[in-house]
Amino acid sequence: MKLSRQKKLLTTGIAVLPILVGGTPALAQACFTAFGGSVHYQFTLTPAALKAPGIRNVAGVVFGALAPCAGQTHWPLVGTAVANAKVVVLGYRAMTVDAAGCGAVDEIAALSPSTLAGPFQLHNDRNNFSNTSTLTPAPCVAVPLLASQAAPVASGQKDQAGNSAQ
Repeated sequence: MKLSRQKKLLTTGIAVLPILVGGTPALAQACFTAFGGSVHYQFTLTPAALKAPGIRNVAGVVFGALAPCAGQTHWPLVGTAVANAKVVVLGYRAMTVDAAGCGAVDEIAALSPSTLAGPFQLHNDRNNFSNTSTLTPAPCVAVPLLASQAAPVASGQKDQAGNSAQ
């Protein structure tokens, strides 16, 4: 029993140490850029998992040279990847807030399984805006902190729908 408890303490210490020294545990991610590297897409699955034949859910975050929307500078991604030996189809939605000038953006890419690069298109139905680019694998980067880039919201301030901050 004593040895088992020591192993548990050692394992817990190893897991907590990076957090205590200011780091975060590394997560395996599939990361991409588009529009000349100005927009980053980071998904919480490995490139190998993305390439593997089959259907899987994907989640992640998008940030970079995007127009701020209701004080936010990056948004969650949710979608599905369907892969076979010839193509990886990656379809996802950037969940931007529902505010004037903003709206969820639907994106779809047809990626080569060997390079995970390929053409993609996006569409924002609320703004009737569409665009195309190439999704290219890129090194994963630290996601900017929301608090350091979001516009402050004062108590009692209302958005265009009349909702107020608490």
